[in-house]
Amino acid sequence: MDGLKQINDTYGHLTGSRALCRLADILRVHCRSMDTAARYGGDEFAVIIPETDVDDARRVVQRIQDRVARDTEHPPFTVSIGAAVYPENGGTRESVLIAADEELYRMKRVHKGAHSLAGQWRKDEGGS
Repeated sequence: MDGLKQINDTYGHLTGSRALCRLADILRVHCRSMDTAARYGGDEFAVIIPETDVDDARRVVQRIQDRVARDTEHPPFTVSIGAAVYPENGGTRESVLIAADEELYRMKRVHKGAHSLAGQWRKDEGGS
């Protein structure tokens, strides 16, 4: 989630906690029964999507960003998403998580509200 500190500082921690819950609900809705969505730490979440190739992962990422963009509850927030696919981006669970984390931080530095998968990024508002 982008800007959680700013939400907390502006609206208070209860509103920040509610924003985290809103994002968690979006992730829950977009997960299959075999997927796992969990808060990874602070303002970060991890979604493990087994049996998913690069194209399917891109579709999941886009659906999540589209749903976040349509959320009408206040305050609005955006998400930056870094994704990695096994085995293309790592041969172990740890290496895939590290690759996704590196992409996430690259997206936060490059352009908030963007996502990256397999080295290609896209702004959620239609840029490329």
